[in-house]
Amino acid sequence: MKFIIIIFFFLFLSNCTSYSNYEDFKVRNDSTMIIFQDNAEQCEKLGSVQASRSEGSKRAGEILIDKKRYFMSCMNRKGWTPKVSN
Repeated sequence: MKFIIIIFFFLFLSNCTSYSNYEDFKVRNDSTMIIFQDNAEQCEKLGSVQASRSEGSKRAGEILIDKKRYFMSCMNRKGWTPKVSN
């Protein structure tokens, strides 16, 4: 029972702490918010696919960390730099 509560707690925290907001990235002069949203959507999908391919048995928290890492890597490749690096 405690394990289920802990999983819901991490899922709740992951929904509250967003790392994919336009405000979390440095402003680019050659881009708009619509382009950012398109890039973020593509990177979110890529992150989910990559995290689901993880090897071995990972816990929910580790999978969420992987999704964020893949998302941030994808956004960096597209030219979006986070304001604060975690």
